Amino acid sequence: MSDPSQSAQDAAAEFMLTVPVQDVVVSMVQTVFDVGYRRTGLAGGDDERDLEQTRVSIETVRALLPVLEGVLDAPSMSTLRGALSQLQLAYADAMRASQQPPAQPAPAEEPEAGQPAEKIVPERPPIWTPGGEV
Repeated sequence: MSDPSQSAQDAAAEFMLTVPVQDVVVSMVQTVFDVGYRRTGLAGGDDERDLEQTRVSIETVRALLPVLEGVLDAPSMSTLRGALSQLQLAYADAMRASQQPPAQPAPAEEPEAGQPAEKIVPERPPIWTPGGEV
C-alpha cells in the first residue's frame, strides 16, 4: 500500500504534465479577480477591505492581458475586459467609501439688491488662422 501523500504528489506531477499553461493562467486570473473583489470590502464587509491588495490584483490582470489575448478567443477577452472594468469600478467605489466626504465649498456671495450680478467670461484661447491668430 502506498503513502497517501506520495499518491497526491504523483497525481500533481501527472496533472502538471498534461495541463495546458493557458488553463493555469486563466484559472489564476479568475482567482486574482475573486480575491481582488473581496478585498474591496464590498462583498464581505470592511473587515476584508485591503485596497492595496485590490490595486495589485487589477495591475496583475492588466499585465496579463497581452498574454491572454494570444490564447483566448474574442468573446472570452471581451468578458475578461468587462470583469476588469467591473473590478476597477468596485475599487473606485471602495476608495470613495473609505475617504471622508469632501468639504462643502463656501456658498457664493449674493449680489446686493438692485446690483446686477457680475458676469464671468472665460478667457478664450487664440484661434489659429492662415492669416494669423484671431
